[in-house]
Amino acid sequence: MAKDTMSKDVMDILSPVLGEELAAAVIEHRRRTLRKPLTAYAARIQAREYLLTGDPAGAAEMQIFRGWQAIKCDWYLKEKAREAGSINSSTRRTAVDAARDFLSGEDHSGDAFGFPGIIRH
Repeated sequence: MAKDTMSKDVMDILSPVLGEELAAAVIEHRRRTLRKPLTAYAARIQAREYLLTGDPAGAAEMQIFRGWQAIKCDWYLKEKAREAGSINSSTRRTAVDAARDFLSGEDHSGDAFGFPGIIRH
């Protein structure tokens, strides 16, 4: 298959999901930056992953911005969660939090490092 025909096929697959401009940017990213042009088959797989994210444009932009060859839904969602700080802002206490509280002199009511049920000796 000729390069122009392959690029047109890939564009026909990606543009309904991403729009013309972003689809062209993804194709260009793969072809020029990574030197790994998309095949029509890979474009269909990638389009499915873009759709699974719920934000195809955001996923494609993240792929380009981070220099990734491709993107998977779970990669995108983990990165978005990390950006939002939800991974590190859980209510679970870490050892660092406990040590900081202990050193600050807060009353821990007899439990070790602020963890209930663990008695200090």
